[in-house]
Amino acid sequence: ASRRNPWNEVECGDHYARSMASYGVFLAACGYEHHGPEGHLGFAPRLTPEDFRAPFTTAEGWGTYSQKRAGGDQKAEVAVKWGRVRLKTLAFRAPDEKQVKAAQAHLDGQERGCTFAQDGDRVLVTLAREVVVAAGQALGVALSG
Repeated sequence: ASRRNPWNEVECGDHYARSMASYGVFLAACGYEHHGPEGHLGFAPRLTPEDFRAPFTTAEGWGTYSQKRAGGDQKAEVAVKWGRVRLKTLAFRAPDEKQVKAAQAHLDGQERGCTFAQDGDRVLVTLAREVVVAAGQALGVALSG
């Protein structure tokens, strides 16, 4: 300790802090939010929301989130690549800050009942029943404006 800081090791010091700081920027750019026990996942991308795709991680799985916007409509997909993701609610930023008139959810092509509520530009989609999206499956949500 007389020649160097014992808390500044490569494995847990400034290099780790730098990588975690950059990951925080990535999460902010994606508008990522997750609450595992409540089964909640949300995205509000700040970069290219018209055609967006990014990886995400949760405690039990990871995958990709993608969204495309066209004419006031938005199609989003949560595709799990490994593990599983339990979902009850999903949050999105409304397409072009317009009023959403309808929402539909489907898991691997099978429609799942859902309701939605909009508060400003935030849309909260609540699934009728909790779903577990396993590796190789995708949950899609369509918002119509």
